[in-house]
Amino acid sequence: MEQQQSDQNLLVVNYDLYAGQSDQAARGLLEALEYGQLSIWEAEPARPAFVFLHYAVHEEPPEIWGHLANKNPMLDMLRTNPRATFWVNGPSAFIPSHWTGTDQGVPTSYYSWAQFEVSVKLLEAQDANLEVLSSMLARLQPEGDHPAMDTSQRFWKGMVGAITGMKMTIEACQSRHKYGQNRPPQLRRHIAAALEARNQGQDRAVAAQVLARLEEGVRG
Repeated sequence: MEQQQSDQNLLVVNYDLYAGQSDQAARGLLEALEYGQLSIWEAEPARPAFVFLHYAVHEEPPEIWGHLANKNPMLDMLRTNPRATFWVNGPSAFIPSHWTGTDQGVPTSYYSWAQFEVSVKLLEAQDANLEVLSSMLARLQPEGDHPAMDTSQRFWKGMVGAITGMKMTIEACQSRHKYGQNRPPQLRRHIAAALEARNQGQDRAVAAQVLARLEEGVRG
């Protein structure tokens, strides 16, 4: 495992040849996806608590924006301790042992993930919550086709009054991107073709990742 400082003064933790080469690899995965998991540690009883969230990405300062319903018990935990972890997972697939072309091939998985250590600022003001909603809709519903966003309108006033927005400042990140980078090019093309032919779950998305790294010469 290796630690390094990124250009944005974020602590980046990388390990082995599948690790992201910089915080850009983790940020790239974050920006490519739209759904993640917010995790915190519940003090009593001692256990993890988590919730799945759609989110928006704010570039500067580097933040993840989202919201929780006001009744969500995680809000009280975050008020006590505003530290959390945010995860995203890229496409994944199982790779059978016989795809390696040998009788003693090893079965494996191809996948990617990024983890962000964040400090969470909870937003109480309606205008701040509307800003978060507006950013999320711009990212997730770019075609628009919704009422003008104005808290004076009953439609939005009720909605922003039922949620608590969150701005999660990214303080450290790590990522892992495992798509056969250690395999010879010919075998990687064979595995990508096998994934496309099997076409189950996220197979085609994983095949695209294998080929993209092959074409770009990317090891992360």
